[in-house]
Amino acid sequence: MDLSYLIEFFLKNRVNREIFSLLSKKDREGKSILEDIFSVYTDSKFLKWGRKFEFLPFYLFFELGRSVFGQTREEIKEKLSDPLFQHGIALTMRSVAQYGLRHPQIFAAPPVVVWNFTNACNLKCKHCYQEAGRKLKEELDLAARLDVVDQLADEDVFSIAFSGGEPLMDQDLWKVLEYTHKRNLYASIATNGTLVTKEVAQKIADCRVNYVEISLDSTKPKTHDEFRGVPGFWEKAVRGIENAVAQEGFEVGVASTITQINIEELENLIQLAKNLGADKFYAFNFIPTGRGKKMVDLDLTPQQREQMLNILYQHYMMGDIVCMTTCPQYARVCMMNSENQLVPTSHYTAMKGKKAKTLAEFIGGCGVGRAYCAIQPDGIVTPCVFMPLPVGDLKKEKFIDIWNHSPILADIRVRDDLKGHCGQCEFRSACGGCRARAYAYFGDYKAPDPGCINNEEAYFQLKESLRMR
Repeated sequence: MDLSYLIEFFLKNRVNREIFSLLSKKDREGKSILEDIFSVYTDSKFLKWGRKFEFLPFYLFFELGRSVFGQTREEIKEKLSDPLFQHGIALTMRSVAQYGLRHPQIFAAPPVVVWNFTNACNLKCKHCYQEAGRKLKEELDLAARLDVVDQLADEDVFSIAFSGGEPLMDQDLWKVLEYTHKRNLYASIATNGTLVTKEVAQKIADCRVNYVEISLDSTKPKTHDEFRGVPGFWEKAVRGIENAVAQEGFEVGVASTITQINIEELENLIQLAKNLGADKFYAFNFIPTGRGKKMVDLDLTPQQREQMLNILYQHYMMGDIVCMTTCPQYARVCMMNSENQLVPTSHYTAMKGKKAKTLAEFIGGCGVGRAYCAIQPDGIVTPCVFMPLPVGDLKKEKFIDIWNHSPILADIRVRDDLKGHCGQCEFRSACGGCRARAYAYFGDYKAPDPGCINNEEAYFQLKESLRMR
């Protein structure tokens, strides 16, 4: 019998769901029985008869999971000793207990939160979704920011991605990063790189940041600088990448927003990222929101986007750099090209092997409002950084109350009523289309994603409507 079927059967079992709910419930000190289970499983004393029946269901769960993903008992014990991995397991159990096992899964709290830490920025990027520039008067103070970290950690959120604006312009960032590590959360920074000196790179490492992503939109200095709005900053961005790569302690990614401006440079951009020693190349899906509304005509056609995804796949398969993208159709392209042997399981990770498709359909491509959300500099929560649709205010509400009770988030989580090909696509569970693009183009997050080659009819209708305006 397929072991992945046994895992699914185990997770769907109503009795086990009730047990998950009970054991993942936290006491006043923020601890749950799951923490004891983690320590017991990783301790050889677990096999003693006195505790065997008490934790037998979870022993079987971890053993089945280990077998499905081809890991030794020592490897899974090592992972269960990692607080980050514990967050992931605890959140998965809580999510299955609350919503049942779904494809894609709805999570009891988002595994990933992108935090636009400040609106301040030293660049004037043409595509900026945030319309960043000056710091907002109502941005959260340090105490409120630390409280946000506590709220996210208490709900087993796995990762916080600090973005902006330019997060390195806010001096509170360092204390918040230190506290994020103290609360055992994965931390990443998205930066334009121009402020990443050797000293700043060292400071990032000292704060135990896990990943730094630096934007670079062309191999040509003039093209990059025109896109980013300030002359002379290509060199500073490249120097920032070099400083980050030279500093051990965290992974480095080079990120490019792919448009008509640089689609023909994609191969060269990937090669430049390799030459600079980056661990990842990341292609951002252009979304016409914020200042990006003014350059909507520079968006890729569905055919060009398909070309982009296939180039990313080919380079990923070469094995010398990880190529990822925010474009959820990447899952479909990888599945089709590799017969499910390489599948993106999120916007930042992919797996190879027969079980990758199952995991990809569980995590579910576009995670907006389901596995991911955004926090704005002033504490406003939105479904996505590219979807300026307020769903709550952290100055007035707790994060988990917003996540659980927002009608908009509840509606976004449903994929059965997606429009166009998105609603009937065989890859709906692993992709779902970019809901932010649907919202930006149609004012409807249920609309088809006009960037997908399977939604060409919607794309041409949209193009005609824009031409008639």
